Amino acid sequence: MALSLFECESIVGELNRALVGGFIQKIHQPRLLTLTLDVRTRGQTSTLLVCVEPRFARLHLTSQKFENPPTPPPFCSFLRSHVEGGRIVKISQEPGDRIVFITIVKAEEVCVLVIALIGNQANVHLLNEKKLTLRSLRESRVKVGERYSPPTLKPVKPPEALPPPSMAGRVPQNGIVIQQEGEMSEPLSESFTEGKGAFREIFPVSAELEARYGQQEQEEGQDAILEQQLFQARKALKHAKRKIQALQEDFKKTERFREYARYGELLKSHLHEIKNGQESIAMVDYYDPALPTLTLPLDPAKDAVWNMEDYFRKYHKYIGAQEHLQPRLDQTHQEVVRLEAKLAQLGQGIIDPDFPPKPRKTPGHSVPSGTRTSKGKPAPAQAYRTYTSVDGLPILVGKTAKDNDHLTLKVANADDLWLHARGTPGSHVVVRLEKGATVPPETLKDAATLTLWFSNLRKSGKGEVIYTLRKFVRKGKGFKPGSVTVEREKSLWIELKEDRLKRLKGETSPG
Repeated sequence: MALSLFECESIVGELNRALVGGFIQKIHQPRLLTLTLDVRTRGQTSTLLVCVEPRFARLHLTSQKFENPPTPPPFCSFLRSHVEGGRIVKISQEPGDRIVFITIVKAEEVCVLVIALIGNQANVHLLNEKKLTLRSLRESRVKVGERYSPPTLKPVKPPEALPPPSMAGRVPQNGIVIQQEGEMSEPLSESFTEGKGAFREIFPVSAELEARYGQQEQEEGQDAILEQQLFQARKALKHAKRKIQALQEDFKKTERFREYARYGELLKSHLHEIKNGQESIAMVDYYDPALPTLTLPLDPAKDAVWNMEDYFRKYHKYIGAQEHLQPRLDQTHQEVVRLEAKLAQLGQGIIDPDFPPKPRKTPGHSVPSGTRTSKGKPAPAQAYRTYTSVDGLPILVGKTAKDNDHLTLKVANADDLWLHARGTPGSHVVVRLEKGATVPPETLKDAATLTLWFSNLRKSGKGEVIYTLRKFVRKGKGFKPGSVTVEREKSLWIELKEDRLKRLKGETSPG
């Protein structure tokens, strides 16, 4: 739920007391629709959080720590160039609406940061002194260069939330530390032994909003996990039912070979009668008490012995189906029962932390590192790690710079997908694709996650990954190992997710 009109009025009052007169030290954009501004005032630094995600649109001071991308997004960079180092001279609110104006003066130039907390139209705009729009965080009805005017909306009724902030027992604002360049936001000093308790006493309205929205975001995160598990369970159930159908069809194909051992034995006693080019043979079935006459088809292009052995081969297919298909069919039927029970559980809103289960490791055909060949010599270690995406596609990850070259230039096919972390050392990553195939969205996320994990961006937990087809990756003459030129690349911003990483690591093949 977005910030109400009453809460907006309360927080504007608190921000006026805390930030007016302060200087904007640093601006970050830790999430797509979230900004943080570190404001230095009266010997302390406070962090202002601005969120225009429609479901959680809000504005308040924060005690929360944020990890920021290594490269600031475009809007963040634009704000830094225009208002970083500027002084906040006024914070006001549009009468009767949830729109806040922060007036900033930098080098005698005036800018206005407009924070519109109005549901689906929530946005951040930067205006010049003439109220002309310089840039917006989200795509907006207000274009660059146009004069900004607040939208006409129906009045918002004050909700029963956030009573007027009490300033009783307020702690002197002298325990906030400055955030240094490149550090994570950490507004409260360790001198406050009560930590967030001190933050609540100093900024009661902000503390209330931070707690409430933090809880809402956490609950929505749980809802997203539940929805994802429901999706995965439905997908797995659909796959299991298809597998049963395929196994049953295989059974039908082999069932007709049930009597082929008998036919082979009959042919064995009539081999001398079969001539070259013969298409069938009639014989008495001595295994049947009624002694009927059987006519068995033959392959005229093959000799008598081959035809006899072919009947035995097909009988062994039937035996193999009984030995191998039936257990798989029974196991898949059990899987269907389990998944149907899992869906019923998820339908009641009960999340299973162990679902989906880790796939069992399956032996590959490559020789594991450290083993020996038939001649007793150590076998060379595989030049890449192998993973399997959620869609069952192989993902190959280079180990060293030389291995990256080998993977990209020798192993990958022209139509495979190639990935690398932007602007930082890391592994080359290849997704095996059929010619003309499009990479599935979840496979792309799996591959991008591995690309980020095996790069220098691992510690940050997020970053930009570029990808293109392997045929657009080339090795320049004289390039160092692992260095390539890339054309027609696209990019994807990815954050490391523990569940996705655990699933992928569970499918790593030896190497």
